[in-house]
Amino acid sequence: MKTLSAFGPDFPFAYDSWISHPAGLGSLPEASLGAEVAVIGAGAAGIIAAYELMKLGLKPVIYESAQFGGRLRSQVFEGSDGVVAELGGMRFPVSSRAFYHYLDLMGCETAPFPNPLTDAAGSTVIDLEGETHFARSLDDLPQIYREIAQAYTKALEDQSDFKALQEAVRQRDTAAIKALWDPLVAQWDERTFYDFVTHSEAFRALDFRHREMFGQVGFGTGGWDSDFPNSMLEILRVNLLELDDHQRYVVGGVEQLLHRLWRATPECAHWPEGTSLSSLNGGATRSRVTALSRAGKDILLRDQWGNETLYAAVLSTCQTHLLTTAI
Repeated sequence: MKTLSAFGPDFPFAYDSWISHPAGLGSLPEASLGAEVAVIGAGAAGIIAAYELMKLGLKPVIYESAQFGGRLRSQVFEGSDGVVAELGGMRFPVSSRAFYHYLDLMGCETAPFPNPLTDAAGSTVIDLEGETHFARSLDDLPQIYREIAQAYTKALEDQSDFKALQEAVRQRDTAAIKALWDPLVAQWDERTFYDFVTHSEAFRALDFRHREMFGQVGFGTGGWDSDFPNSMLEILRVNLLELDDHQRYVVGGVEQLLHRLWRATPECAHWPEGTSLSSLNGGATRSRVTALSRAGKDILLRDQWGNETLYAAVLSTCQTHLLTTAI
């Protein structure tokens, strides 16, 4: 059986194969080599993009408004023997193959995340309304928990042809994915997660208590009730691509991935041996971007100190709302 990856369903493109190709991502005209490109954001997206742009022979100039790492932040507890608190992303599903490409490339070690009811957790305690259950697997819980898990599995299959859709993703069959996914997008564009659950035959055959417990406890990493107002398409993506399953953590903290990419000296077009993002940026990122504007064929970038620089291209990796509220 092929390993599941985040291939689609909206944009079924083999990113993991593309970024790991021996020929690299492509090549640039000689006249473009060495050109500066601004990268806004020193999180995972910004640093990984800058790393690839450097390999292509461009000079990524990285801007960061806060702290290096973005939403991949790790903090070692002072006085501890290497105990790390993740302040952002901490659980990474193995289906995120592109992300693991960079973890492997930088030699980062991972281990199974101790999610509830997994071998890595060892044991799980569920306390709901004063009733406590100790379990090592789903089979150790009362029958009602298994009924909830079975009902959700059946609801997914009945309403989305889940097994066929997931197999199409696994096989990277673009035509089959689109044939199954596109009708769901049209039908479920404004459908909430709660509507999906309450109108499924599987849950309608059960009582309200089952739906209530499903919302409060869920059957994976936690309760679903905070997600009930969300789009069912978004929930289906998570289930379909196993983004909430088979998760691992980075031993020593995930932030180290970005620091390793920052210091890495890969073979690059144009740049001499030993070039790194750190060396191209003088050892530090630049400050917060406050404005972007067109200047003929170029883009004028202004930082918080009033410095203005022209770039032929700017890559923004910050959250979209920052572009409308802070830049």
